[in-house]
Amino acid sequence: KQLIKLEGVSYAIGGRRLFANINFTLTQGMRVGLVGPNGSGKTTLLRLLRGEVAPATGQIHKADSLRMVYFDQNRELDPDVTLRRALAPDSDSVIYQDRVIHVAAWGAKFLFDAEDLNQRVGKLSGGERARVLIAQLMLQAADVLLLDEPTNDLDIPTLEILEESLLEYRGALVLVTHDRYMLDRVSTVVLGLDGLGEAERFADYSQWEAWQRSRQSKGARD
Repeated sequence: KQLIKLEGVSYAIGGRRLFANINFTLTQGMRVGLVGPNGSGKTTLLRLLRGEVAPATGQIHKADSLRMVYFDQNRELDPDVTLRRALAPDSDSVIYQDRVIHVAAWGAKFLFDAEDLNQRVGKLSGGERARVLIAQLMLQAADVLLLDEPTNDLDIPTLEILEESLLEYRGALVLVTHDRYMLDRVSTVVLGLDGLGEAERFADYSQWEAWQRSRQSKGARD
């Protein structure tokens, strides 16, 4: 099932072309690693997918009733709510991938003990709050997840939980990260922006690196 289709999409900022003529289709279950040098337009492309900005040329077609969620690790949590309610807002269980899971078991999946559940969210550490956000993200009804550098400032246990959660996720996702290990583990396809206006699709990060090297050596010869 086609979720988002980019046809001839281009974008420029202040006269500088970020990318041009991108043709790419995001289908159900696809996990895209979006890579490129700083300033190549990765975050801008996510904003285009979200509909925050419009392409200079080309079109972006979205499936009817497409549900898209952006993971914002800086999103504020209510400090006065208990961890129990932050993890399971409506009852003492959640529904995850068509299964009913008790809040204690759901919390354990994100490294919380049962005795933590009555603690106020405001008392949690930064890493613990990040794990709450990941838990909430996994319960959202979404066809597409967009993640822009979600690994920034995460401790190793939280990184591992994020990675496992993304591997379990059934929808499509677009992931921007400098974490090569996570990119290799999570993504099924890589979309590379070269910072000079070109965009190419690759099977994995190694292919992208080889393409970059060949272009750099060609530029040196030219």
